[in-house]
Amino acid sequence: MCSALGRRLLPLLQPNSRTVRRLSSMPNSAADSKEEAFYKNAEDYWAQVSTDVDGMLGGFANLHTPDVNESRKFLADLRSKSLLTNMGRALDCGCGIGRVTKHLLLPSFKIVDMVDVTETFINKSKAYIGAEDARVGMKFVEGLQTFTPAENTYDVVWVQWVTGHLTDQHFIDFFTRCKAALREGGVVVFKDNLGGRQVPEFDAEDNSWTRPLFSVLDLLSKAGLTEVLSKKQINFPRGMYEVRMIALK
Repeated sequence: MCSALGRRLLPLLQPNSRTVRRLSSMPNSAADSKEEAFYKNAEDYWAQVSTDVDGMLGGFANLHTPDVNESRKFLADLRSKSLLTNMGRALDCGCGIGRVTKHLLLPSFKIVDMVDVTETFINKSKAYIGAEDARVGMKFVEGLQTFTPAENTYDVVWVQWVTGHLTDQHFIDFFTRCKAALREGGVVVFKDNLGGRQVPEFDAEDNSWTRPLFSVLDLLSKAGLTEVLSKKQINFPRGMYEVRMIALK
């Protein structure tokens, strides 16, 4: 992830570019420096990951098909229950090279925007997505701790396997902004690993936290969001963290 501190828009490198890059400012205190290191260490980890599906899934490319299949069913459930009423524009948060964008969101929505902290992933996304990249709107290079999606813009904000890279306060702040980004009839979808302990578990390799369900729900509630549908991911190998999809308004 990028710096948690203030940002400004960079001029677009090309007149017709859809990619927006952001710069961070310097830390102002010891606390800021510690937080800065938390995000920088995660950013460094992802910078050396391969730009393919195996890299996006941490060496578990076999999870791709069951993941996408269950996510499609979840979207269908939201539609059938009238919890998701329009399929105009979606936002893929922590998009990587566009795995979720290509296989889940573009087949369902007219336009998809993407945001990820790792510029090499964004750069790879056009080739990975292929011809359907023409229906990708904006591509943002920025960490979610500072990213602010446009208000009243999205029918779905999809946030998958990335929230562990946010501090608790940034988690709350980010999802508060996501709620403001929804159009009427839209939903925010959280999809992530859930820890089985009473406290969050830290992974020193990729510098991320795995939170238990009660902690996730508490943070989402503090962001002003209300759960409207929840479903456990199935067909993953034994021994893995529970993964859950939670739709919120």
